Amino acid sequence: MEKNIRYGLMAEGQASPLGFFLNGYYYDQAKKGSRAEGYVDDSGFFYPSINTADPRSKIPTAKIDGLTLIRLCDVAEFELVRFDA
Repeated sequence: MEKNIRYGLMAEGQASPLGFFLNGYYYDQAKKGSRAEGYVDDSGFFYPSINTADPRSKIPTAKIDGLTLIRLCDVAEFELVRFDA
């Protein structure tokens, strides 16, 4: 993912993103005033917490390959759509 580009996380058949990635962080746009809830490391693995004290920050739940997010538990794929702003 490129820096300073917003990528919407799209599920198949959905018209609006479930959330978005920006500069390696994941934001849930369903929540007002959303703060980063997860992050992507340099290898493309997604961790669902940015809090280093949270055990979820040490176990990846997805892998980003190009513009596809692959959930590790069931290999479900989600498209990342680039939103230039």
